Amino acid sequence: MSNSFAATSLVWVNGQVTIPKYVLDVLGVHSGHHESVTFIIEGDTVRLVNSAVFSMQHLQNSLKTGDPDNEKETA
Repeated sequence: MSNSFAATSLVWVNGQVTIPKYVLDVLGVHSGHHESVTFIIEGDTVRLVNSAVFSMQHLQNSLKTGDPDNEKETA
């Protein structure tokens, strides 16, 4: 898989967006399995990451630094 990809999705009236299957595959998120994604806002950029992976990395960083509120991310 390529490291670069762009896709467009519609934003519905209620704010919902359909995430393309290719993007879900890259993130390792499988629809229908009650998995979730996390939106990380950095300035005017939004990153979409696998919530389980993000949470685990956040926990690992907290254990390394001893700071549960450590904002450093590795996702």
